Amino acid sequence: MSQTMMQQLSDRLQQYLPRHAAAGSRIAYIMVALFVVVFVFGMVTAPNFLTIFNFKTVIRDAALVGIMAIGLTFVTLSGNFFLLSLKETAALSIVAFATFMAAGYGFELSFLFTMGIAAVAGALQGVLIGFGGNPIVVTLGAAGLFFGIGSWWSDNLVVSFRRPHGAEWLGTGSFLGLPNITIAFIVIAIVAELSLRYTTFGRQVYLIGDNRAAGRATGHENFAMAIKVCIIASLCAAFVAIAFAAQVSSAHVNYFSSSFGSSGDMTILVIATVMVGGNSIMGGYGSTLRSSIGALFISSVDNMMVLHGFNSGPRVLAVGVMIVFSIVVFALLRRGSRSQE
Repeated sequence: MSQTMMQQLSDRLQQYLPRHAAAGSRIAYIMVALFVVVFVFGMVTAPNFLTIFNFKTVIRDAALVGIMAIGLTFVTLSGNFFLLSLKETAALSIVAFATFMAAGYGFELSFLFTMGIAAVAGALQGVLIGFGGNPIVVTLGAAGLFFGIGSWWSDNLVVSFRRPHGAEWLGTGSFLGLPNITIAFIVIAIVAELSLRYTTFGRQVYLIGDNRAAGRATGHENFAMAIKVCIIASLCAAFVAIAFAAQVSSAHVNYFSSSFGSSGDMTILVIATVMVGGNSIMGGYGSTLRSSIGALFISSVDNMMVLHGFNSGPRVLAVGVMIVFSIVVFALLRRGSRSQE
């Protein structure tokens, strides 16, 4: 093949690839547009969806998953993939909190004790990941460990504590018409977003997640970062567990299992929230604000399906579809953006 023909083939490939990638981006936009149309149609046709009361319900339902997703976002942005032990961390935490409350230690001591356990659980996983352990393998192993401890501690029974108690303000209290757990969700989301945008720690999270080698060259090792983000995620899981226990005045290791909210396993819901929010699972791109919006979106879809009379099966299916949908759309958009660089 002559040099001229080689050059012509090269020129044609360079013209084709951008168009091909642009076509991928167009497909992604069309998919999003169709999804939005279906979502809006569902909202409009769902009885009582567009009401103030239902809007408050959506935010309240999004709070628990959203808080946990905010913690997981730090892990994802740092390039450490996911923690697959969030449900089990919450299970261990809720048993710890309820046990201390039942023993009469009060809300403050029970809260600190539970948060301490969660911090240790997060640090343990962070150390193993920081040493080079695969996040999936490490956190799956940790999930079994934490669930086993929680089940042994509670003898796999429901641990109850009597009302009134000092945690009721968090579980069932409200302020200015909003549940306190909703207010906590909003505050945590704001603090998390500000810390990522305007603090040295936040910039390090993005740096290490985007380019591990560049982070190492500037003195920012993933070892310390893995510990920090795993602790943050575990503390958020523990806070959710405490809030849920405060609401129902009891605890059981299976409270966050596949029956949680009739919409699927808690860990899957949280991962779906992070991904639907448009955060890169490879790290370096995204925000806790995106995860918060993802929580509201998934809660809205679930609420809409409930109002339409769907049972738990189709609602769990919807969560799975949203995960796959977000992966496909993000991949198409990333391919289009890379070709234009």
